[in-house]
Amino acid sequence: MPQITIDANQTQALWKRVERYQNTTLRYPPIPAFAAQVAAAYGRPRLLRCWVTLDEVWDYRTDTYDFDYQIGVHRYDDDPNHFIYDWASTVPTDIHIQEHLKSFSENSDELMLNLRRYERETAEGLVSLDTYEEVVEKVIAFYKDLCPNIRYIEVSNETDYRGFGGIDGTHYYKLYQRVCNAVTRLNATKGYVLPLGVGGTSTNAVMSRPQLWREFLQNLAADKNPNRMIDFYSVHDYTHDPDRLKAFYAMHKTWIRELGLPDLPIHVDEYGFTDTTGVWTDSLKNAAGVLVAMIQSGDLPDLFIHPWCTYHNPKLQMSFTQYITLDDGAIVPTPNGHAMRALALQKQSRLAVTGKMPYNTAVLATGDISGVAVLATNASGHPLPVEISVSNLSAGDKVVTQYLVDRVHNNLLTGPQTRSLLITERKPLAQEQAQLSAVLDDYAFALWLIEPV
Repeated sequence: MPQITIDANQTQALWKRVERYQNTTLRYPPIPAFAAQVAAAYGRPRLLRCWVTLDEVWDYRTDTYDFDYQIGVHRYDDDPNHFIYDWASTVPTDIHIQEHLKSFSENSDELMLNLRRYERETAEGLVSLDTYEEVVEKVIAFYKDLCPNIRYIEVSNETDYRGFGGIDGTHYYKLYQRVCNAVTRLNATKGYVLPLGVGGTSTNAVMSRPQLWREFLQNLAADKNPNRMIDFYSVHDYTHDPDRLKAFYAMHKTWIRELGLPDLPIHVDEYGFTDTTGVWTDSLKNAAGVLVAMIQSGDLPDLFIHPWCTYHNPKLQMSFTQYITLDDGAIVPTPNGHAMRALALQKQSRLAVTGKMPYNTAVLATGDISGVAVLATNASGHPLPVEISVSNLSAGDKVVTQYLVDRVHNNLLTGPQTRSLLITERKPLAQEQAQLSAVLDDYAFALWLIEPV
């Protein structure tokens, strides 16, 4: 049984609010009001990743633009030359792109806008690179005017996968250069208060295919174009091993030093602990594992995890979605959503945690004048009893509030239907030391708040 001790007086650095980095999707977008709901539950996102799909805003056959396209409506059924991409998992909606983007823009500090599609058409010569650059510039200019807090442009998504174009690293870098050209001109001519930055590559499973990441960095280092831009690095990982991120971090730092590239923020802007499934029990499993990785990322000040995903199709991605819509129209959190809420309830500064936790488990402690928060998560695959001692608490009467998330508690998918994170235990505390204990089932987590009465 892990014996964990926390000293409420041993304040470390400010906690970096890992829950403020999130994702949206266009394959199954929520109603626009959802953006405010996320901001209320998690705190206003510092950087939210959103999307524009180029084949929906621009038709390569007619050279026409629809800057307020209806999301998810496929217009190429009769066109054998247009690549299929991931249209098979895209659900048509009655939501329009401008309302979608504006809702998240108004409820986030900054946006990262991913531009994708036409990767395959440019590789096959159906769309020239010059035309691609022209289109990208017009599209970015329009949506930057619509949402001035767009900070970053991310060039395409997981492009070596067939569903996202199936192109090689050489062609990807050609697209990257064209986006850099477009953004350089826009920054020069528009005089944005918040200038645009560019980054990539959003490569998935990067520690399984490190050669893809190495190739991108080598292309960057060899690029003598004065318009070359790199303002952030982005990768993805879906893995049962959160320690892979630390390995990637060390590898990346070594390579950028070797290649003379700038040391910039790393956005792991899709992350998951399970496979992509519609299995209801996978939500809890994913939540527990993602918490391990996000707690560990607190030790890496320039690495930010954006868990996949705030809202997605439960039939295909129940494992990842943080919210689902009930039959009565209410949008309610899954265990994944409760995990983000548990992070949002953390205090201002990180506290020292002493004691060894087993692999795939983690404890986070934070504190400020309002009290102490302790979060323990178990993604080990077997039950885990935890004993946590918290010393040097402030004098006076306090209350200890526990929130447990497991198969039965705070899990509308496998337990009683609940629409928010509910208290599982609450008890008074008079002394300046607290003993916290729980038996965390395989894939479960618990939050304790110790606060003045």
